[in-house]
Amino acid sequence: MNSHSGFRNRRSGSQFLPRLFLLLQIVIMALVSYISFTILTAIGMPMGVVGGVLFISNCYFLNKVFFKCRSISKRNRYTQGFQTR
Repeated sequence: MNSHSGFRNRRSGSQFLPRLFLLLQIVIMALVSYISFTILTAIGMPMGVVGGVLFISNCYFLNKVFFKCRSISKRNRYTQGFQTR
């Protein structure tokens, strides 16, 4: 029996680091949205247009993050029993 394969299998079920990176992406997205909102309203773009574009782009990004998080949770054999098919 190869001991390296057990280590590789243990790491493939890890969920902490991928979820931490997804959280960091969300924080970065919020900061970039705030900075771009501030800059675009300062140069004279209407607040409603800027807010609408940022709202749509953030919803799209959060939807992608949600589906990534679901795929990460499906990797763990302990959480597969709780998944809806």
